[in-house]
Amino acid sequence: MGILVLLLIVGLIILANLVRKQEAETFHKLFDLLLIGLNAPLFIFGMLLVFQSSELRAMMDLAVDSPTAVGIFFQATAVWGVVVSFRSTRHSLERFFPFDPHSPVHTLALVLSGYFVGYSILQVSGGLATLAEGLDSVPIWLFLLQQFGFVVLAALGVGFTMRRDGTAVLERLGIKPITGRQAVEAIGWILLLILIQAVGGALWDAIDPDEVAVVEQISQQLYQGFGFWHWFALALGAGVGEEILFRGALQPIFGIWFTSILFAISHVQYGFLNPATLVLLSLALILGHIRKRHNTSVAILVHFGYDLVLGIMALLVTAG
Repeated sequence: MGILVLLLIVGLIILANLVRKQEAETFHKLFDLLLIGLNAPLFIFGMLLVFQSSELRAMMDLAVDSPTAVGIFFQATAVWGVVVSFRSTRHSLERFFPFDPHSPVHTLALVLSGYFVGYSILQVSGGLATLAEGLDSVPIWLFLLQQFGFVVLAALGVGFTMRRDGTAVLERLGIKPITGRQAVEAIGWILLLILIQAVGGALWDAIDPDEVAVVEQISQQLYQGFGFWHWFALALGAGVGEEILFRGALQPIFGIWFTSILFAISHVQYGFLNPATLVLLSLALILGHIRKRHNTSVAILVHFGYDLVLGIMALLVTAG
């Protein structure tokens, strides 16, 4: 199922770019209708999960712990997808986001962002303790494959081989050489992010030590057996993949604030609406500022350095 969903997303991204390249109003309207049509089955399926969950699970052999929650997720995301597929809605949102309401690529990005938020919230709907029970350690190769997928989605999203060549894609994503001055400044940003993390962590531990203990348990499960090179690979993968997707591809469309909120929500292993969320939002806003002030390459360096330092600190704590 996961592979089919991924292929569908890739197909829609390619189609959106081809429609944009045509610049024909008829194709743009047809693409909007296609998105509305794709959301209708999601809404119906969600209703069936809410009201006919027992029968549906028997027919389809669904392994769903909370069919009502999943059903509500499908309904909510389908409603979002339909609403933003109307151009009038996008014109209203244009006042808040720097995106093009006539662009099928930007429309698809808006629809998928709603799906992403809904899925992330669904994962923590049962609480962090429930999330911890269903987690296993993360194979580093699988994590790197996911980050590579982020890069591919970002490159396809900005029209690689369809609307832009390689050089234009790098320019659009903000991938540029890092100067010596930028590298030195990056060290200062890394230290600032670590300070924010330390202050936020101490505040969180003072407010809700039990929740912090659960998050630490989740981290131990996810990164069990990690050594230095595991943390190095994780930091490099997250720095490259997440920054190219969020800061490189999405930020120029949605702005710093919306992209930063998406970034914070994506880290569901730390819970939702707690001090960790505020820390992640602060980190994302700073990385967004770095992207705007310099480029995505500097944001990648800062993100990599920050994650690597935290990984080394985790190793030292474990060794101690």
